[in-house]
Amino acid sequence: MLMKAMTANEELRRNWRRNWLGSIQEFADLDTQQRLWLDPNASNPHYSFVEYMVCYFHGLAVFDNPAVSGDSYAGAREHGLVTAEEAAAVEPFHATLDAYEAPRKDDYDHQAILADPKWGEVVASAKLAQSALLLLIHDPKERRALMEVSI
Repeated sequence: MLMKAMTANEELRRNWRRNWLGSIQEFADLDTQQRLWLDPNASNPHYSFVEYMVCYFHGLAVFDNPAVSGDSYAGAREHGLVTAEEAAAVEPFHATLDAYEAPRKDDYDHQAILADPKWGEVVASAKLAQSALLLLIHDPKERRALMEVSI
């Protein structure tokens, strides 16, 4: 049996989607946030509010300015990274997250962020995005990225 070589675009898409889905999972997982963000002995800088935000908004690097275009996922769709249905499923979460501001604008006060009712709205919105995406995504590896803790 001959294996088809994965093109660079296919590999980019696979990796991007794994990172995207994993990022949504991290925002939906309040238990892991509480455990790792508040652990004074935690040594991995990824598990912090700042890094979650950076990974989602900058690490994925295809989001348009919704204030200008009204469509945050237009770039991701244009690059074939998400379907229109997937973008629609995630857009409410994206908008909620984009509007979030840490209490007292202190992105390093994890205690305050986790206690903030508006952060609870972000987590709930991420959970809704997870549920909606599970109806659209059938690839087992992508479903794992969306649902399993990455650590």
